Amino acid sequence: MKHIKIALLIALISFVKISTAQEKYTPDWENLKKHKAVPEWFADAKLGIYFHWGVYSVPAKGGEWYARWMYVPDRENIWGSEIYEEHRATYGENFDYHDFIPMWKAPKFDAKEWVDLFEGMGAKFIGSIAEHHDGFSLWDSKVNEWNSANMGPHINVVKAIAEETNKRGLKFMATFHHGFHNMFYPKPENSYLRPVSKYNLVYDNCEVPQDEKYRKLYCNMDYDEANDLWLGKLNEVINEFCPDYIWMDFGQRFIKESHRKQFLANYFNKAAEENKEVVVNTKGDFFPTELAVVNVERATMEDITPEVWITDFILGSSWCYDKTKRTAIKPKIAIRMLAEVVSKNGVMLLSAGPMADGTIPEEQVKAMQGIGAWMKLYGEAIYNTRPFVAFGEGTTELKRDPEDAWNEYGAIKQGLSKLNAEDVRYTKKGNTVYAIQLGWNDKTPERTLATFSGKAKDLKIKSVSVLGSSETIKWKKTKAGLQVQQPNKKPAEADAALVYKIILK
Repeated sequence: MKHIKIALLIALISFVKISTAQEKYTPDWENLKKHKAVPEWFADAKLGIYFHWGVYSVPAKGGEWYARWMYVPDRENIWGSEIYEEHRATYGENFDYHDFIPMWKAPKFDAKEWVDLFEGMGAKFIGSIAEHHDGFSLWDSKVNEWNSANMGPHINVVKAIAEETNKRGLKFMATFHHGFHNMFYPKPENSYLRPVSKYNLVYDNCEVPQDEKYRKLYCNMDYDEANDLWLGKLNEVINEFCPDYIWMDFGQRFIKESHRKQFLANYFNKAAEENKEVVVNTKGDFFPTELAVVNVERATMEDITPEVWITDFILGSSWCYDKTKRTAIKPKIAIRMLAEVVSKNGVMLLSAGPMADGTIPEEQVKAMQGIGAWMKLYGEAIYNTRPFVAFGEGTTELKRDPEDAWNEYGAIKQGLSKLNAEDVRYTKKGNTVYAIQLGWNDKTPERTLATFSGKAKDLKIKSVSVLGSSETIKWKKTKAGLQVQQPNKKPAEADAALVYKIILK
């Protein structure tokens, strides 16, 4: 009998091992699609933030693509940047991108201070850029000696932000833009890349350093080796930090399909080991939407989507700090865009641009504080909500550009900044509907919510109030919809948005 029990126990252990092995993700699409693209925490979060900070923050002009344009003569720069001539006039003819690295000192960097600001803004997930297109990693990498822990500021940025974020119970995100690394710098010859991308820069007299010691920084390597380096960097961050969200920029489309699948299998398996529900996004179609969240840049959707999506916007004047453009998004504009995005089943991500020394510019600090002030008062209309029967109504019409495949830069074309008090966006939580009026209406304090005569006409209303106001709100249901009256006294922060809380029977 004892032998039978032992045999059964061995069989049970073997079964468990086999079952566990079968549950592991493998690098093929059908298997990877078993991953749940949108965990509840992500659908609930609604607002996140990260930052663009790196070697490019030292010149602090011309954006995070400075490293590319400093090697592209102005006459051949399709974006019209004048960085090439300005760089040589400022730093000299023989000053390369790697020469900025020793200049990157960050005595004022304070991860706690940064995360305090991000959390105070209302972000429920907080990220660190892990690597941009320039090949410089922001963690203590073993596969890439060109990293911020090893040189420059001598700071493991990813680790510092991850630790501060995790200790607060918030979700941590790492962003990777390095899929474009092998095409970012001009190359003397890259015929092996031409089938992969049309965005390659080839010059007979290429000025990018070709010395062997710089090969990983400037990606002076063939396509296969570049792909292996791409995956190696990701594996390091996955194994050490296992971020709750790995954000991916457009360049991953240029990576081998085999490597993209292997990354996902590695990430999902590590997350399973740590009992985490993780998120990855696709900007375009480099990952199937069954397993990844769709990301659109500075844009919105035309209507409510069946699946949760994400959009990213700039907090300051550009993605990274630019000393020539000291502006930031107006908090009221950010709040209105957030309401627009959330009403259509979206999540909004902002990007800050710290100075090279670790200071977050005052104008960006004020913007975050302004957003946070509204979120502290009225966040219940945003967090943990889901779309209503209609996203909203109003005078501002936002149309998707049919020529823009990714909906990139859609906000500029659509005029999201024009959202105003004539516009309303809806969210829902249980039996509560929030009608978010995008501003205080001085001209017409009374309005009719027409959705309650259309898609929501059969819903019975129990009460209507305004968040932040103690006044009794006048309301009545008519054939035209739900008629509501603004309170006489303007609630705090209502210039950004006024929230009607509608309780259904």
